[in-house]
Amino acid sequence: MEASVGIRSPRLVFADADEFQVYWDRVAKRCEAAQRATPASRDAQRQRRTERVTAYYQDIERLSTYGLTYTLRYRPSAAKLREQLIAKSGNETLADQVVQRLAEHVDDGARALELAESLQSQGRHAQQIRIKLRQRQFPAEVINRCIATLSAATGSVLDGDALARKVQRFRAKGLSQQAMRGKLMGSAADRTIVQEAMNEAGSDEPALRAAIARLSRKDLDRQALIRRLATKGFRYADIVKVLAES
Repeated sequence: MEASVGIRSPRLVFADADEFQVYWDRVAKRCEAAQRATPASRDAQRQRRTERVTAYYQDIERLSTYGLTYTLRYRPSAAKLREQLIAKSGNETLADQVVQRLAEHVDDGARALELAESLQSQGRHAQQIRIKLRQRQFPAEVINRCIATLSAATGSVLDGDALARKVQRFRAKGLSQQAMRGKLMGSAADRTIVQEAMNEAGSDEPALRAAIARLSRKDLDRQALIRRLATKGFRYADIVKVLAES
């Protein structure tokens, strides 16, 4: 209940009944105010809150401190940092001054490559990395340099070790090779490394048998079962073969 009226840290322990009563009266007062609130009054309250925040951050020192904290925590691009500073202060000129102050902490090239390498280590392909970097508002030329750097050795940004781990996770979930290929490949450049990872993981048969065992509990007839397995990417010949052996 306390959270619904803006009390973020509800108290659970009280020294005595009087202390509890004081706390409870405060909660009850806020509840009454919330019940009386109208859409218009809530909008006005939000507007007043926004104005207080904006006024607070008209001071360049305060905005710089916020900007540095945001930069160290989220590692944004210069454009993303500027956007956040404007959102806080409503002052583009002041935001530009703070971005200049923090220039030594904001290196788009190094920061974008750091993020791209982190995504690569998670098994992300080039398109996924591009999307993430665009969301952080890195310039297109910076993104292109990152992709070129990561793909310089093999033509694909995919990391072999990360890819092998993802294949094993997908295999444990019962995905077919066709389904895995669709999830892992971002472009034709990824075909070779993806196929190598799947070859090392082995055939579809264990996953196919596991999928048949799960679907068999649903009382599907043979044709419905085959259709369901086919939609998961298993080859028809393999499905028929394993069903015949069951």
